[in-house]
Amino acid sequence: MNPSIEQRIMELLFSHLCHELISPVTAVNNGLELVAEDDPGMVAEAIGLIRQSAAEAARKLQFYRLAYGQASGFEQARGLIQARELSQGLFQGSRIALTWNDGDAGGVAADKQSVKLLLNLIGLAREALPRGGTIAVALARRAPKLQAVVACQGTGARLSPEIQAAMAANADAAALTARTVHAYLVAWLDRALEAGLSVDAGTPDHVTFQVTLEPSE
Repeated sequence: MNPSIEQRIMELLFSHLCHELISPVTAVNNGLELVAEDDPGMVAEAIGLIRQSAAEAARKLQFYRLAYGQASGFEQARGLIQARELSQGLFQGSRIALTWNDGDAGGVAADKQSVKLLLNLIGLAREALPRGGTIAVALARRAPKLQAVVACQGTGARLSPEIQAAMAANADAAALTARTVHAYLVAWLDRALEAGLSVDAGTPDHVTFQVTLEPSE
C-alpha cells in the first residue's frame, strides 16, 4: 500500500470502530441525563442502563483492540482461548448466538496474526446477519496447520455485492467505505498469511468462511 491508501484504510477502520461504539456510548449519556433529572423513580433504571451500556462498550473495545490493534496482553499459548472469550463478550446480549467448538485444536498455540484473522472473520460473519441468527465457529487440526470454519445462519444472511467487491484481489482501496473496510481487511490478512480463505454464500440465509491457519511453535 502507498501512504495515502494506508491513511485511508486507517481512517475508515477508525470510522468503523466509532460506529460500533456510538450506540452504547450514547446510551451511557442518556442514562447520565436521566440521573441529572434527579427523579428518584428513574435513578435505578438509569444506573442499570449506564452499567449495561458501559459493559457493552468495554466488550466491543476489547474485541477490536485485538482484531485491529496491537493488544499488548496477547498470549500465544492462550490465543484461541482469548479469541473465544472476546467473541463471546462481543455477542453477549445481542440477537446473535455464538457456538464455539475447539475440536482437537484445544490447547494449540496460535500467533497474533492468525487470531486477528479469525476475529475479523467472526466480525464479518456478524455483519452478514442483519436480523440476527447464529454463528458457529469450529476448529480442527489439519497437521501441521489448523482449519477454522466460521458459519453463520439467519434470515437475510448474505454478503452484499459491495462486501464481496471489497474482498476481491483487485479491490479498489480508494472506493472503500466504513461499511466495507472490514471485509477488505479480512482479505488483506488472508493474503498476507496465505490462509487460503474460501467463502460459500450460495445457500440462502447461510454464509460460511473457511481458512487454514499456522499454529505457533
